Amino acid sequence: GWRDLWQDCLALLLMDPSAVRQMIVDNYGGVRVDGTNATIIGNAQGEFIADRNHITRVWMDHAFWPFVTTKFYIDQTGDLEILFEKVPYFKDLQSKRGTDHDTGWDETYGKCQRTEGGVVYFGSVLEHLLLQNLCAFYDVGAHNEMRLHGADWNDALDMAWENGESVAFTCAYAGNMKNIAEYLRKLQEKEMFDRIEVAEEMEILFTGDRELYERPEKKQQLLRQYTEKCAHDISGNTIVIRLDQLSRNLDEKADWMMENIRRREWVKDGENGWFNGYYDDHKRPVERAENSQVRMMLTSQVFAIMSKTAQKDQIESICKSADKYLFDRQAGGYRLNTNFHEEKFDLGRMFGFAYGEKENGAVFSHMAVMFANALYKRGFVKEGHRALDALYRQSVHFETSRIYPGIPEYFNSRGKGMYHYLTGAASWYMLTVITEMFGAKGCAGNLMLEPKLERQQFDLDERAELFFSFAGQSLHLVYENKEHKEYGAYRPGTIRIDGELWDYSGGEKETRSVCIDRERLKQLDFDVTHEILVELV
Repeated sequence: GWRDLWQDCLALLLMDPSAVRQMIVDNYGGVRVDGTNATIIGNAQGEFIADRNHITRVWMDHAFWPFVTTKFYIDQTGDLEILFEKVPYFKDLQSKRGTDHDTGWDETYGKCQRTEGGVVYFGSVLEHLLLQNLCAFYDVGAHNEMRLHGADWNDALDMAWENGESVAFTCAYAGNMKNIAEYLRKLQEKEMFDRIEVAEEMEILFTGDRELYERPEKKQQLLRQYTEKCAHDISGNTIVIRLDQLSRNLDEKADWMMENIRRREWVKDGENGWFNGYYDDHKRPVERAENSQVRMMLTSQVFAIMSKTAQKDQIESICKSADKYLFDRQAGGYRLNTNFHEEKFDLGRMFGFAYGEKENGAVFSHMAVMFANALYKRGFVKEGHRALDALYRQSVHFETSRIYPGIPEYFNSRGKGMYHYLTGAASWYMLTVITEMFGAKGCAGNLMLEPKLERQQFDLDERAELFFSFAGQSLHLVYENKEHKEYGAYRPGTIRIDGELWDYSGGEKETRSVCIDRERLKQLDFDVTHEILVELV
């Protein structure tokens, strides 16, 4: 499916980014001009079908994932040019973000969006990204959070089509839009481009008006205007927009979403709290702490933290609440939700499962790993490690998990691993260990080293080692912690590449990270493994 396609690319990018570039470009051919997408992969790369069982619907989180993968690709390679590759749009019977049918479409039209002149329309990867995120921004419910539609990441939240809203993924999209704005500024800094060309129908989506943002009915009206314009064909005409204007527009929209969520969606539980992540089909907030009844969902906290919607004090409160209400060592770590004690069929079929099974309160590996990833990103290393460590120990404890080593879709209440093997969770686990725990990550194509290892993770020789690939090289990264320091007290000191002292600029020596130039790595011999030895001081 669509979501798996993009997340599997994350793992492939850790191994061989060059082979993934065309895959990423081709995948954008599954996006519709209304910002939704085909959901099932066809028989060949870049080939898509609308759905599996002739039941077309919209998963509102789908438009979030493509930029996550594309951003990682750019970080690993420095290849900003991928944003300007030209790609067609997917076309089928579904129209207006799943709310209508295009009765003028049939199989003879084909599966690519056409212009009024009858030719296939090609837009840049960046145009596809903008459409996905901007359309989602305006597609809101009564509480001004993004509509849930058929479901979000949790496919079992599928019974709130009319009035359901996903605050969790409103956070996610806000973070996405901030990141897109940042990469538009990088394009300007590199003097590659200072403006882009997009379909003229999109102009209305760039409206910047905080009064409009505050009124959900006005946002819905604007979205209808756009989707009606491109319900069948599009004009084929384009407009030019400056990148500095576009980045400011995205920042403004993202800032508004985050401020709105902080103001309206925080749930208080004594001195602690967490974010409400959903509204049900009766327009009621799903998560709460009242009358001795606690309702908390992990997904809501993950994307609030990862997107930077949650502020530092809020993350501290979320961690305390998650430890109190969601963490279950016997079951493998953080459960997906507390027990709602009802069949809540105004939200989703998940509540028809016994508590502790599948999406209803199991330890769901994918979201548990993303919780760890989000915590590492925000500097909560001890808390992030706890989440990863719990999953690892549960997976390898055969007497309980009853699985071969690996990561299952979920652990049930008895701690048994179910549906082995989940590629999305595996990709995110690898990604988190390599890029966050060991801190070996791309930065505009260069290699950044920012270790976030706890003292207990170093061996008896005070070393922590990682074998990985970057810039086409096979690398053996070794951190030496001879002074037995805990995370937060150390930083990279002396660095040697194959035994040769590498002298990096003095300004970097006072930070917790250091950057190794891509060109320096490319000068090394290929087909051998090179050691990067970092002494932590």
